[in-house]
Amino acid sequence: MRWKGNGGKIGCLTVLLGIFLLLALVLPPGFWWFVLGVLLIFVGFWIMRCR
Repeated sequence: MRWKGNGGKIGCLTVLLGIFLLLALVLPPGFWWFVLGVLLIFVGFWIMRCR
């Protein structure tokens, strides 16, 4: 099935945000600090690689 326009991207983003929202209700706050740290590390490596 082919997606036309940005509908597929918006749909995937909405599903991911919904999953993160449900996980935020279940998982403890310490887990999200770990996720934030890992995300910042990956973004830092990505920026260094692209520059």
